Amino acid sequence: MFYKPPHLAPSTVWGLCILAAAVLTLCYLYACTRRPHEPVQPLPFSHATHTAADGSAMDCRACHAAAHHAAGAGLPAAATCLDCHRHILPADPRLLPLHAAANPDHPAYTADPLRWARKAPLPPYIHFHHGQHTAAGHSCDECHADPDSQLPHTMSSCLDCHRRQNVTTNCDRCHK
Repeated sequence: MFYKPPHLAPSTVWGLCILAAAVLTLCYLYACTRRPHEPVQPLPFSHATHTAADGSAMDCRACHAAAHHAAGAGLPAAATCLDCHRHILPADPRLLPLHAAANPDHPAYTADPLRWARKAPLPPYIHFHHGQHTAAGHSCDECHADPDSQLPHTMSSCLDCHRRQNVTTNCDRCHK
């Protein structure tokens, strides 16, 4: 004997069809929508924690010292991080990679450097000089309002700023 499905009211059938179409649409959107890629980092890090306005705020250039003079702001060496974290949260297991990289007094020490992945690197044909911008008096948060964000800068955002500041928008300045 063959299976005979129960009789469903037409409104129930239409409801199930609409539900199925909604689920398929959401699956399609999830699969096809570009989401920012979160690169794997050697340890968890939050700029917000280090720059909080609760009295623990650090100046960006304490870790990104090259921003004063060089094209790139630079990433801090593990020893720079350890200067504070030798005393602040020294036993936190999340900081084990830091101790392994820079703390010869720690049992996990291997001297392998931390390998940070840039979240929003500039394309190789763009030349941005942090030193020129800091020398002109610009603060880090003018361009990096949320440093933990992966939103890349756009040509439009740079041009808008240059126009507001009445600075050259000559293509050769950034595209070399």
